[in-house]
Amino acid sequence: MSLLRLYITMIFTGFCTAVYGQANHHVVNNLALEADSINLLARRYLLNGKRDSAKFQLDKALEIAHRSGNITIIARCYVDFTSLYLFQAKYKQAQQSMEQAWPYLEMTDHYDVKISGILQRANLYNVLDRKDSSIFYYRLAEAFNEKKNPYRNWAVYMAMGELFNQMDDVKEAENYFMKAYKLTAAQEGKPDHVYLLTVFLNFLMARNKTDGAGALIAEYNEQLKEAKQKKTGDPLHTILMSLTNVKLEDNVAYMKSVKEASLKDGQVLQALIANGYIVNYYEKKKKFDEAISYATEGEQLAARTGSLRDLYSTTKVRYGLLQKAGKYSEANALADKLFVFKDSMLSLQRWEQLYEMETRFETQKKEKEIALLNAQKEVDAKAIALLNSKKKLSDFELLRQLDLQSALVRENTLMDSIVGQERINNELLTRENGLKKSQLQKEQALMAATSRENILKANELAKEKKTRRIMLAGSAILLLAGGIIFYQYRRQKAKSRIIQKQSDNLQVLMKEIHHRVKNNLQVISSLLDLQSLTIADSQASEAVKEGKNRVQSMALIHQNLYSEDNIKGIKAKAYISNLLQSLCDSYNINNDKVKLNTEIDDLNLDVDTMIPLGLVMNELVSNSLKYAFKDGRNGELNIILREEPQHLLLRVSDNGTGYPEGVNAKDSKSFGMKMIRAFAQKLKAKLDIYNNDGAVVQMEITKYNLA
Repeated sequence: MSLLRLYITMIFTGFCTAVYGQANHHVVNNLALEADSINLLARRYLLNGKRDSAKFQLDKALEIAHRSGNITIIARCYVDFTSLYLFQAKYKQAQQSMEQAWPYLEMTDHYDVKISGILQRANLYNVLDRKDSSIFYYRLAEAFNEKKNPYRNWAVYMAMGELFNQMDDVKEAENYFMKAYKLTAAQEGKPDHVYLLTVFLNFLMARNKTDGAGALIAEYNEQLKEAKQKKTGDPLHTILMSLTNVKLEDNVAYMKSVKEASLKDGQVLQALIANGYIVNYYEKKKKFDEAISYATEGEQLAARTGSLRDLYSTTKVRYGLLQKAGKYSEANALADKLFVFKDSMLSLQRWEQLYEMETRFETQKKEKEIALLNAQKEVDAKAIALLNSKKKLSDFELLRQLDLQSALVRENTLMDSIVGQERINNELLTRENGLKKSQLQKEQALMAATSRENILKANELAKEKKTRRIMLAGSAILLLAGGIIFYQYRRQKAKSRIIQKQSDNLQVLMKEIHHRVKNNLQVISSLLDLQSLTIADSQASEAVKEGKNRVQSMALIHQNLYSEDNIKGIKAKAYISNLLQSLCDSYNINNDKVKLNTEIDDLNLDVDTMIPLGLVMNELVSNSLKYAFKDGRNGELNIILREEPQHLLLRVSDNGTGYPEGVNAKDSKSFGMKMIRAFAQKLKAKLDIYNNDGAVVQMEITKYNLA
């Protein structure tokens, strides 16, 4: 409710509204507290992966939050719903929840709720592949954080770095990762810094960038050692680290390039750390000869650093590798060297302990000297207090003498008062005469006060009239503003009707367009069918027939678009049934010869997803109908299309002859297989082709949109 509407409501309801609000204030607070508690419980369920329980609690929290009227809790519930749907890959519901949350997010002034809502909207658009919108809201979050909490921009910069990385803008991605790195590096505690280092190193390894990577790996290594020593851990960051853990020891080629770049820049310590990861990799793979070779290089690098500890640790690693490799004679020869290093290390530790003891002794000595000085100060303070007490005693004697003198003075005064009494009696007579005069003066003052009071009442009455006129004028202005708002509302409603009418006309036009496109494709399909009848060459005729089937599969899509109310989506189940019927008719296949088994989810897919999916299915089913049952035997053709977590599964299989032995069908140079691979790449799908009592083709599609 705007401020203007609030004033209008106050005028109409008067003080009754205020009284009612006071009576129900405690109830609203209790409702808000209950909604907040249930919302926090839902978040805990969501964090633990209990999504059904989280949804149940969020429904309860949202209902109570609406009753309480607390916009902050309502906004947070809708944002949490968005998070829940994103976890479940239900992007349409996530978008609806975010649209419901947005008006409340604009009204609330709660920082954490508002910034989480903005970031969640940016993440949602990123998932929906609307990169420009995602960048807009990330920058909105950046500007909001600059005003409220600039440090929190590290998460925004990291997300933007990942976004530009997805867009293959490597320079801009690295720029944002570096911005996030500078923010977290300056923060004390650094739990965020370890996570940022993880993501940054993942990016550098994926892009094979070695500039500055050596320093980051060294810092990452140091942070992990420090965390292990302190045995500290943040549950949230533990989850994040488990999701994006850097496998440095498994990236041996990258570590080698980092090592070479570090040596080129003169960073020997960084090269030594990278070399350690290479040794670990070969040790895990049980390639002990390579591991020993790199461990020897590590000893040479440690010698260049001048650090006895590094030299001892690298020698110890090579000694362990020699024993694992069964080279006991070389290990025994290295043991003497290792013992010398260990003795030197122990001597160094004893010197360090001796230095630490001397430092501790000096510190204790200074502490005792300070304690002695403090004790001396206390003694001096007590002496000063004793002197002050003696001074107070002498002052007391002086006061006693003064009291005696004042008593003598009072005695003389009493003697004089007897004489003065007679004088007072005479003065009383004189005062009586003066009282009459003062009474007259009081009456005159009373009349003057009455006159001033009348003037004040007249001024107060004038002010009251003026206030009344101002209130009437304000009421008139508010009523006028209310009329203007009502007029604007009617005008906006009329505009909405016009827009709705235009939308309906556009929908009719789109259906007409799809109808004509379908007719045109149908004509092309018929022409190709006729053309195939006139071609003598069987291979060319078959190619034209395949082209006709592909055109027919696209025509079916446009037919579904203009025959349904939803002009943006395709009902997958109905479309695939029509496509299969069309292909069976084209190849003269009946259900007695080839049995079709389908398991199709009732999905409403976007046109951009359905067109390549339909062409792929057309190609796979056509191949099965043409080649799987050449020997004339009966068979089965199984088609599965269902939505699974994180992807859409398409599987086409038959119990026919399968692919020839020794032939990799996935790398086939045929036009059909090239088209399937191209569409798999477009849909970001994992493509598997193999034999299992017949041919099996499976695609796990990650880039798809529901209409």
